Amino acid sequence: MLKKITVTIGANNMKGLFRILMLSGLAIACSGCASTRYSGPGDVQDFAAARTQCYSILKSTADNEPTVDCGAWTACLTSKGYVLDRDGQFDVDDLGMRVSCTD
Repeated sequence: MLKKITVTIGANNMKGLFRILMLSGLAIACSGCASTRYSGPGDVQDFAAARTQCYSILKSTADNEPTVDCGAWTACLTSKGYVLDRDGQFDVDDLGMRVSCTD
């Protein structure tokens, strides 16, 4: 014989549950949000100069937005001694140097 069980959740418990679900979703969504970091020679000014040179050479326009080819961008920076490195000293997000690239 089956019995019907009714569970009542108060408003405060619902708010707490909602917060947990939202924070869990945010954590999952941002798990791939690691910033882009590079390592290489010199200081921030040298890194910025290399990025400016590569951008000037490679920039194009797609949908009226400036962009560069991702492969060419990586190759250009590598030719100047800068490589992607999750522990690198140059964080493009912290430095405000994000560049839009396309494959």
